[in-house]
Amino acid sequence: MSTLWETTQGGTEYSVRSAGGSVRLYTNGVYHSQWNAKRPFAGAVWDCLSLPCLYRPPAECKRVLLLGLGGGAGIRQLQTLVEFDFLQAIEIDAVHITIARKWFGVTSQKVAIEHADAIEWMHQYTGEGFDLIIDDLFGDSNNEPVRAQPLNDTWISVLKGALNPSGTLVTNCITPSELLRTVPIFSALGFCQGYRWSMPEYENAIGVFFTQPVHSNAWLRHLDATDLTPAMKRAARYVIRRSLSMQ
Repeated sequence: MSTLWETTQGGTEYSVRSAGGSVRLYTNGVYHSQWNAKRPFAGAVWDCLSLPCLYRPPAECKRVLLLGLGGGAGIRQLQTLVEFDFLQAIEIDAVHITIARKWFGVTSQKVAIEHADAIEWMHQYTGEGFDLIIDDLFGDSNNEPVRAQPLNDTWISVLKGALNPSGTLVTNCITPSELLRTVPIFSALGFCQGYRWSMPEYENAIGVFFTQPVHSNAWLRHLDATDLTPAMKRAARYVIRRSLSMQ
């Protein structure tokens, strides 16, 4: 692994490194993002954030909201899966925005990146709904990732308010127990179906929730219909998907 660029600003250390054909972002030692155009799905936890968009037909994913940009790997993954019309990303760290544009290739005119506190931005948002919302709001403490906003009923209500009725809500949890604690809240707020996504090498549990039901096999069917190479499709199937009880 070699260092491509690094800096320290405001007491925060940033490092962009290359590993084979991949570009990686580390912030205060926390491994935030990786992108390799030849291997868009490499068995990392952020695969679980982008791939759930395929529960619905790709043509229905036109407006996307990404809370927490990181290095922009999630955006690059989504670009391989769906032809969205507009993606709004909210990122509190200006250096991450620079890195996403310069080192991760996030340059599409369909992508709008706003330098803002995503929690405040969401509480103030009154615009058009989104077909896909990805809540990946993390900071770090003692070189460990921590959620910036707890998944309580107020926050989930705010997320739901910006979601189209047939949309998909994806949220990243540090542990499976954190996700399971939130399931009754999602159910009480009108979400009728949910899945837990994970990767064998990561403790994170990603929740995927819907207010209108989807077919569990739709995800594989839509994946097979994409233009991804057979190798990329095999890598995408590496994720672990489990249904959540919404009773």
